[in-house]
Amino acid sequence: KMMTDTHLAIGDRLISPILTDREIHCLTLVAEGRKPDEAVNGLALSRSEIDVALTSARIKLNASNLLHAVSIAMLIGAIDHSDQTHSE
Repeated sequence: KMMTDTHLAIGDRLISPILTDREIHCLTLVAEGRKPDEAVNGLALSRSEIDVALTSARIKLNASNLLHAVSIAMLIGAIDHSDQTHSE
């Protein structure tokens, strides 16, 4: 039986420890809807450093694209997916 990337990500082997703090911060900003150019100011990193971190995270999570990487990171608990910006 073949497993999907998501099952691998949330299965017995926890993937989040392999992500660096920089990768987690960059994925979190993407999850919040920020563009990489906006993240440059928020993280005091260059655009190329952010691109490298996001690409590295995508590869480590075996994700097909950035949105997929963010989804996997949320599923495994590497980034917080609760919406704290809108209190109602």
